[in-house]
Amino acid sequence: MSVLFALGFTAFVALTDASSMIASEVIRAGDIVTPVNASAETGDVASMEEPVIGREAKRTIYAGQPVTMDNTRPARLVTRNQIVTVKYIHGGLEISTTGRAMGEASLNEPVTVLNLESRQMVQGIVQESGWVLAQ
Repeated sequence: MSVLFALGFTAFVALTDASSMIASEVIRAGDIVTPVNASAETGDVASMEEPVIGREAKRTIYAGQPVTMDNTRPARLVTRNQIVTVKYIHGGLEISTTGRAMGEASLNEPVTVLNLESRQMVQGIVQESGWVLAQ
């Protein structure tokens, strides 16, 4: 039983650490991973189907280094101090205003926004096009 567990754990580690993508040029922290700056280990052009394509580098990744899920994160749609549209939607009612983001957030992540009209802090969830759905 312990041998099976050890083999299973080793396979799990191998799969999670395995990367079929390497940086073909320097990818700076905050840059988006694209087929231009990353390629398959075999030298082939990376396809848009690769899970790391479209993610943001957490730290600088130098040419030849692996590009993995661990050294990337979902791309930030909202950055600190960015002016964003805030919407409150309930049934057929939709109220929109502008606000200033108090932090960074990716798709479906919470963010605090300062409503520029009322000066009140509002909590919301970042949506696909970068606007915030107030809660």
